[in-house]
Amino acid sequence: MHNLVFHKTDLLYVLAGYLLGSVPFGYWLGKLKGIDLTKEGSGSTGATNVLRRIGKVEALLTFLFDIGKGFLSAYLVMKFNRGELVVLMTSMACIIGHSKSLFLGFKGGKSSAAGLGILIAISWQAAVIIFLIWLLVVYATKYSSMGSIVSIPLSPLLLFLFHKPVLYIFFTAIASFYIVLIRHKENIQRLLNGTEPKIGMKY
Repeated sequence: MHNLVFHKTDLLYVLAGYLLGSVPFGYWLGKLKGIDLTKEGSGSTGATNVLRRIGKVEALLTFLFDIGKGFLSAYLVMKFNRGELVVLMTSMACIIGHSKSLFLGFKGGKSSAAGLGILIAISWQAAVIIFLIWLLVVYATKYSSMGSIVSIPLSPLLLFLFHKPVLYIFFTAIASFYIVLIRHKENIQRLLNGTEPKIGMKY
């Protein structure tokens, strides 16, 4: 039952997860170059928009940092043995923080990289498979968004196959819905319309 217990003090973990997710690393890199990513390209502060508007090195740094903050939000809660429910809530807070950053007037990125970081903490095996599928899809289609749309929904299935707790499977299902159908809604529409820019292309 410890896994389902939530104490008032656990709110601090959830708040920390949100604040960590809110750190807009890509946006700050853009500001160093005189670019406001929230007003450029897709308006996202994630690695793909950083690649289009700033450069490859900055995009890689953004990608790694966003993975890192997702990983830390889940790993630290697991390290302190707070239970699966707290891991779920803190991780979801991090994802929401990334896409609705407190520091950017509740704007942000798509949360794909942050979600991958969380998945690494929960199951690095599943995370590796998801990342490889993402790479294959992106290589084949040249659409970063297509890679996320195809690979992310497979997370709950992989966690099930790796015998992970039901709450983690539930979390990845909810996170997948949020990241794919809500955060990538405009990307899906552009893909259907044939107007989605490929990697390296600018809006």
